[in-house]
Amino acid sequence: MLEMDCKMSPVIETKNLTKIFRLYHSPIERLSSFIPFSNNKCEEHTALENINFKVEKGEFVSIIGRNGSGKSTLLKIICGVLQTSSGSYETKGKIVSLLELGTGFNPELTGRENIINSARVMAFSVKEIKNKIKIIEEFADIEEYFDMPVRTYSSGMYVRLAMSLFLHLEPEVFIIDEALSVGDIFFVQKCFSKIEEMRKNGVSFLFVSHDINLVQTISDKVLLLNKGKALYFGDGNEACKIYFDIDKLIKPNESLSEQQEVEDHHDYNELKNKKQLFHKEGGRINSLIIVNEFNDQTLQVEMTKVLEFQIAYQAFSSIKNPAISIVMKNRKNIVVTTIIYKLEHEKSIIAVKIPFFVEAGEYTFDLIIGDMSINSGIFICEYKDLGPISVLFDYQNERAPFLGQFGLNTNSRNY
Repeated sequence: MLEMDCKMSPVIETKNLTKIFRLYHSPIERLSSFIPFSNNKCEEHTALENINFKVEKGEFVSIIGRNGSGKSTLLKIICGVLQTSSGSYETKGKIVSLLELGTGFNPELTGRENIINSARVMAFSVKEIKNKIKIIEEFADIEEYFDMPVRTYSSGMYVRLAMSLFLHLEPEVFIIDEALSVGDIFFVQKCFSKIEEMRKNGVSFLFVSHDINLVQTISDKVLLLNKGKALYFGDGNEACKIYFDIDKLIKPNESLSEQQEVEDHHDYNELKNKKQLFHKEGGRINSLIIVNEFNDQTLQVEMTKVLEFQIAYQAFSSIKNPAISIVMKNRKNIVVTTIIYKLEHEKSIIAVKIPFFVEAGEYTFDLIIGDMSINSGIFICEYKDLGPISVLFDYQNERAPFLGQFGLNTNSRNY
């Protein structure tokens, strides 16, 4: 690792950074690998391959990607926890990192003692931290727990203590790995207010998150990783669009050889050559396309805007009351709503328009054909956990049309 001296150089820069993990089947194999000329073989897993990106002074750069794409490995290398296999990285200035919940905290020490101890370990001025201890305590807002052993803390209290410390260390670079996904919304909002203040003072941020709406809102640039490779680095909106296109809408349950070709119906030519679903006995869904108001295929929608679900299906005559259901679920796997559409033909394409009057975030959905009676029924064909659909809104800069999990249509008048 090199430390940069040039005043105008980035605070973080990687050049062809690669990390390969060697996997051994037993401790003996690992030990024998240190013996010269040994013929021991191991499996190699490339976690990162030729990663190039940079973070300028005062920038907020986010890293996104599916699980296993190499995000946390990249952060650990930049923080000096792991070594590179090849390539290089350069950093400038004081760096603080929150990579794992409660990292560096002694569970037997109190919150107050851990703050002083952590500042000492990270080579920050203990005197300066002691002068800020009151501000940190107020920011954490964990009341009497601040002077209780950390082992008595909940996960949310861990985050409050760690974030309160790190946000007041006055680093030049702050690296965060998913820490803000834990904790109540009021503390998260307080953290982002402090982050905005730090950005104005020239502090740079490197942030990993699965909250795509948040990433789009706060990031200057986004690095998209997939299976250890950098797919894109640059504009956040473009990066997030590519992220949602990695897996196109539907993951088939069986191989394509077992799927039937989508047939034309009423000249719906836009359904041709789309990824198809495996059908089960009694009914089938041949294809699904989700488009926005401009007829662009997408899995993103702005809050209160409409997505159209175009579904090609076949419901056999043995089904007495055929219907298609779309079951929408939030990140906590709680059903937000279920849309039920009665089918009038055995074979057709339907277009179901759904206005997303729900809070910003990611949603998955189940797609079902069933024999439906009143508020119940028998599932004939079910496809679970499709999506995710990302509902977007900039809470920092725009007035929300509603607050809460979903909005209601209302009318008002003066008397």
